[in-house]
This record gives sequence, C-alpha cells and structure tokens, in this order.
Amino acid sequence: MLETMKKYILFSLLFPAVVFAQADTLTLSQCVQIALKHNPQIQMAQGNFEGSEADLKLSRSALLPQITAQAAATKNGGTFVFGPIARPGNFDNYSAGFQAQQLIFDFGKTITKLSASSDLVKASHQDLRGTDEDVILNTNIAYFNYLQAVRVRVVDQETVNQAEDHLYQAQAFYKAGTVPQYDVVQGEVVVANANVNLIQAANNVKLARIQLENILGVKLPKNFVLRDNLEIPQANIDIKTAIETAVENRPELLSSQARVQASKSLLTSAWTANLPNILATGGYKWNGAEPQPLYSSWNIGVTVSLPIFEGWALDAGIDQAKANLKSAEASKDLVMQSLLLDIQQQEFALQEATQRIEAAKKLVQQANDALRLAIGRYSSGVGSALETTDAQVALSNARITYIQSLYDYRVSYASLERAMGVIK
Repeated sequence: MLETMKKYILFSLLFPAVVFAQADTLTLSQCVQIALKHNPQIQMAQGNFEGSEADLKLSRSALLPQITAQAAATKNGGTFVFGPIARPGNFDNYSAGFQAQQLIFDFGKTITKLSASSDLVKASHQDLRGTDEDVILNTNIAYFNYLQAVRVRVVDQETVNQAEDHLYQAQAFYKAGTVPQYDVVQGEVVVANANVNLIQAANNVKLARIQLENILGVKLPKNFVLRDNLEIPQANIDIKTAIETAVENRPELLSSQARVQASKSLLTSAWTANLPNILATGGYKWNGAEPQPLYSSWNIGVTVSLPIFEGWALDAGIDQAKANLKSAEASKDLVMQSLLLDIQQQEFALQEATQRIEAAKKLVQQANDALRLAIGRYSSGVGSALETTDAQVALSNARITYIQSLYDYRVSYASLERAMGVIK
C-alpha cells in the first residue's frame, strides 16, 4: 500500500505539467464548425437576413417599369332595337391589352426607401455575424466546461484511490497495534466523502456533455473524446487595443449604426411623401364584338399626383419616423456603453484568471509537499491520521482550483474576443 502511495505522490509532483492525455479526436475548431452548421439560432438569423434581402429587392422594383396585361371576354344577350324593329339576340365582346407605367421623378422618395432597405440588409448581416459569434462563444464555454468536468473527475478518482490507500495503511497499522481504531474509522469517513465527490463529478461530466450537444445541435458518439487544450497560452490584449478593435468589428455596434442610417433615410422618405409623383404611362388595347372585327387603340401620357389631405396620415408617418430615429440612436449609444463595459469586465477577468493560474500552481506544489511530509510522518509513527487527511483534502482542492483557473482563463479570453467582435 505504501508503494502505491509513493507512486501517487510522484504523479502529483508532476501535476500540473502532466496533461490529462486524451486522443485528439474532436478539436475546438471542429466543434465550432459543427455548431455553425447545425445550431438552430444560426438558421433563424439566416432566415432574417434572407428576408431583409427580399425587402431590398422589393424596394428596388419600384424604380423599374410596371407592366400589366389584361384580357376579357363577355357574352351579352337581350332584346335589341335595330331601326324600327326590336328583336332578341346574342353577341360576344372581346378585349385584350397591356398597360405600363414608369416612375420619372418622386423627389427622392423611392431612392431614400431603397437606401434604407440597403442599410437594413447591412444591419441584418451584422445580426447574423453576431449570432455566429454568440454560438462560437457558447461552443467555447461548453467545450472547456466539458474538459474541466473531465479533469475534475480524474482528480476526484485519484483522491478516492489515495484515500483508499491511506485506509489500507491505517488498517495495517491498527492490526499491528501501532495506531488506534480511530485512524481506521477516520479513513473510512474520508473514503466515503471522496466517493460522494466522485459521483458528483461523474454527473457533472454527463451534464457538460448534454450542454455541449445542445450547443452543437447534434448527438455526439458515445465514446467521443475532446482534445484537452485548457493549458494552451493566449496572447495578452490591452484594453485600448480591445476597444479600438471592437469599434471596428463588433457586430452589434455595426448593426446599430446601419439602423440609424436606415432610420434617417426613412425619415427623409416620410417627409417627401408630401411631394408629387410623376409617372409616364402608356398602353395598347384591342376591342371587338362579334361579328364585328377587332379594332385597336393606344394611349400614352404623363401622370402627376399630389397628396392634398390624407387624414394627417403623412404627418403621423413623419412623427413615427422621427421616433424610430430617436430610438435607433439611443440603441446605438446603449450598445457602445455595453461594449465598453463588456471589454473592461472581460479584461479584468482575464487578468484575474492569469494571476490565479500562477497562484494555483504554487498552491499545488505546496500541497504536494505538505502531503508528502504528512505521509512520511504517519508512516514513521510520529504523525496523525487527521494530519494526513487534511493534506489529502488540501491537495485535491488545490488541483481543482488550478483546473478552474484554467477554465476561467480560456472562457474569459474567448469572451474578450467576442466583445471585440473577432472570435472565430
């Protein structure tokens, strides 16, 4: 039993340099690609973007000729007067033709609507980008959460093994008469507690798997493995650079700016609704009645329409456009405030996690040293079982603290990239 304890101590001394080795079967990049392909949020955002493109096409159609064709056939019957004689009869009427109109000038009304639709397409595209980045961030969080859960489960399993070895040693010493029965009972309690923690850790792995599958939008194979890269170092990013990058790239900010421009164009369009529309019209038509032959006619002209009174609908449209512009500008300001707050929070969280990683490394080393000394003292008969138990718990907690600090660092870094609008 003592030999097993020595092997465990050797393993602990190498931690955290030793990574929990796993086969490289599924990487973070692969998980991101799966999520972008299958996550329903992406499909919803894509649908909204395609809808905005259709609205742009609809707005553009107002600048093109509008052509309609029509045809009619009627059968008439009754009593008809032909000179001094009235007699019943039937005859057929036929007509066919087409009519066209082309907008000549409307004082920029249609152009401003087209400009607004174009800006809304840009905003919708940025919304789609933002949804993509949200899914990527959530994939990062779920990915690293699963790795954290797996590592914690390994630590708890090692803790159970360690507690059992200590219990066997206490039982052997008790049989030899060198320690009281209390040491055995204490060891049994420690083993029971360690097993409870292991059960909880195993359940956390299952929950982490479900969360990862939910983000990816697919069911993962039963024995899937993630590449463990919790300890890959990242570059430092200062707040000034992060803010400058976010102003240029953050989808929410770019979307809000585009919506402000769209609201300005719609306000202009609402005001120009008071001005006339000038259209060119023309058409050609064939008419005939059996047994008379068809005859044709054509028309061409210019139509000018000017709204005089529409129940104050035009004034209400202008007021509504002004309110929408005010709301869009306030929304842009709110996005900028949230952006600055988000970057500062993630930068501070990243710095804290970095400091905690270094502190946790030292804590693990110190806990290893304390456990080695406690085991040595207990084996030589000068230490107590409680001293060894406390050292075991301290080492387990230190290792878990280190794992959590790695997870917090990776999540904070990914969140900072998301706040900057550059996460991939």
